[in-house]
Amino acid sequence: MIALLACAVLATAAHAQAPDATPQAAPPAVEAAAAPATRPAEVRVGDTVVFSLRAEYAGRSAALRARAANDALHDVLGTRDEEVRIEHVGGAAAIYVGTHPVVQLVPADAALAGDASLAVHADRIAAEIRAALKAERTRSAVAGGIFGVSLAVLFAVLAVFLLRRAWQLCDRAADWLETRPEEVPALRLRAIELLGRATVRTALSLGVAVGRWIALLGLVYAWLIATFSLFEGTRSLTGQLTGALLSPLATLASRVAAAVPLLVILIFALLTLALLLRAVRLFFREVARGTTPVSWLPRDLAAPTGTLVEIALVVLALLLVAPVITGNTEGAAPRMGLLVLAALALATVPLAATAMVGIATLFGRWLSVGDCIEIGSCSGQVVRLGLLEMTLRDAAGSELRVPHLARLLHPLRRHGHMPLIVISLPVERELATPGLAARLARALAPLGSGEAVRLVEIGETQATLELAISSPADDARSACLWAALAELEAARRGRAAS
Repeated sequence: MIALLACAVLATAAHAQAPDATPQAAPPAVEAAAAPATRPAEVRVGDTVVFSLRAEYAGRSAALRARAANDALHDVLGTRDEEVRIEHVGGAAAIYVGTHPVVQLVPADAALAGDASLAVHADRIAAEIRAALKAERTRSAVAGGIFGVSLAVLFAVLAVFLLRRAWQLCDRAADWLETRPEEVPALRLRAIELLGRATVRTALSLGVAVGRWIALLGLVYAWLIATFSLFEGTRSLTGQLTGALLSPLATLASRVAAAVPLLVILIFALLTLALLLRAVRLFFREVARGTTPVSWLPRDLAAPTGTLVEIALVVLALLLVAPVITGNTEGAAPRMGLLVLAALALATVPLAATAMVGIATLFGRWLSVGDCIEIGSCSGQVVRLGLLEMTLRDAAGSELRVPHLARLLHPLRRHGHMPLIVISLPVERELATPGLAARLARALAPLGSGEAVRLVEIGETQATLELAISSPADDARSACLWAALAELEAARRGRAAS
């Protein structure tokens, strides 16, 4: 039994080695290397059958040749090569797509396919490959576009959902800050209150409002990046958008990392300035309340004095401390201090102009206390002259404070030390005679000096007389009216008697 098995194995090995000896002895012709196959092997592009191979070539079966062609076409689909060309080498025809070899055809393939020659067979296979590649790429582009649009819609729905959730959280935080302000804690450094509850609440409200828009812009940016990366035509914009956002952030991060020591010192200086401002505010607040009496500062001036001191501290910090910390006298902080000083100087221009007019008025003796003047719609007697304003007392006894700058806008009329009283008196036209004017002047004479009666207007039934007199009496106007009324009644009785 063992001897029979050994003889069978030797016979099988000799039969398997017999075909290999023939090609080695035969000449290397293409026709000798190709043999017909019993079953055709299909070459596909996607799901489409492009052509079939039925013959063996160079010791490779039709199935192996078809598998190699399928792999080559699959690789070609991922490139942009569209040129399909044929190269004849020896007795075979090689088909290339771009620089990628796809298949080698031999006359046996043409004969088994029923074509007249190898050239005709190669041209037909090349045309079928060209048409199949074009159809498959079109189908892939359409499918990819539909898939991309679907993903874009899905990303948009997801972004809207996330945005809605973020918006709801921000609304809840804003509502909580609005309805429960007493639960917002103050910012304290041990026993020192750096920021009150109101300030912390305002900062949190501002953070919620800014965070709402940051979430909106971030989701829109993420959706744009994800959507643009899905399509071939907009894929290049992804890098541009990423660079436009990340490049400034990376530059800013590198600058911040380089400026960390300076930032630490600056934060410490800001905290020191905040504590100093807090101490100044508390001191002047206690002075205003009367709990800390100070002999050199009245209570009513404590609040404005505290504000001025705080402004002065901030300006000094910007002008003097900031250059020392940063080591740059031309930096942003010193320039900001100079801008604040320039703004203050510009704001004090009207005050400086008022002071200049006041200096000219005081030292030029243009006015003096006791003068009766008219300026614009204001009139009265000067009771006090200051550097910035003058105080008038009008006929009703009220005080009027007029800044000296008003003299540049309105003319000033000076009547001397006694106020000029002017009264308009309407009378019947028949009574408006020089005799009545003389009687009225005699009636006004005991009340002051410079009495005058003038006819200023004549109508159809009445005339208007103007009575003028300078009188130091407080009730001079009333006395003049009573005297004029008495003379007018006397004139009416005389005319009735005649």
